[in-house]
Amino acid sequence: MQTARNAPKLRLLTRSCHRCSSTLRTAQTPHPALTVYSNYLSAAEQSLLLKSSLRLLDSPSRTTSAGRKRRREWVKANPEWDGRGFMADEAYAWEEGHFDGVIKQYREMLVRDGMWEKVAAGDEKAGLAEALEKVYSLLPPSEPPSQPSSSSSPPPHLIMHLLHLSSRGAIYPHVDNLEAFGRTIVGISLGGERIMRFKQVSEPREGTAKDGPSEFEVLLEAGSAYVQAEPLRTHYTHEVLEKGEWEGRTVGGTQRLSIMLRDRLPTKPGHMQV
Repeated sequence: MQTARNAPKLRLLTRSCHRCSSTLRTAQTPHPALTVYSNYLSAAEQSLLLKSSLRLLDSPSRTTSAGRKRRREWVKANPEWDGRGFMADEAYAWEEGHFDGVIKQYREMLVRDGMWEKVAAGDEKAGLAEALEKVYSLLPPSEPPSQPSSSSSPPPHLIMHLLHLSSRGAIYPHVDNLEAFGRTIVGISLGGERIMRFKQVSEPREGTAKDGPSEFEVLLEAGSAYVQAEPLRTHYTHEVLEKGEWEGRTVGGTQRLSIMLRDRLPTKPGHMQV
């Protein structure tokens, strides 16, 4: 089990939010480049986003016939499952390791235009659109759009990514590549809670927020959101532990799904980001 001795940990402040039906708990983290909202999504929003995300990951275009058969057999063998939340680990076909060695026991996909509209209908469609609007608002465009969008698809300035970790899944220490994405990343946590750890590996450049310890941890609870900026993208490694200790209790060892947002880099002539 992994722990970080004497690593500073977040404490919580409460504030109201005009976009939310409840009071947000804003975590005052040890570093000014990280903000955590511990109850950003309501229970209903979490349930709908999780169900819709799993539908995308389980769609025929993302799975094999053997994988779909495995899920059908698991559902048949577990009639008590109500169709909400995760199935057991053995019902999914996990990737054992990422191409760059950073992630283990996972499933992932990019969310493209029109995908969300295919996984919800009726009242669910309206609720999903509202929940996604709330998610997108965490990373607004540098300039307001010329007209409001009625689509649930990611706005043009964002890249959206789903990452599903198994109970044994983890993200190993790494720094981000700013040549591929912008300088800010947003994460929405669904399912099991995990610990995220940061360790400084290089000195931030001038003009970047430098106040903060060289190592710290934050708790990513279900329904929480975090906004991570420089220097935590490239001057600190960050990882999501499989298991760890948080305030005397064991955290992790359960499935987790995260919705990730990254801001796109300005498009260069002759190049196109996907």
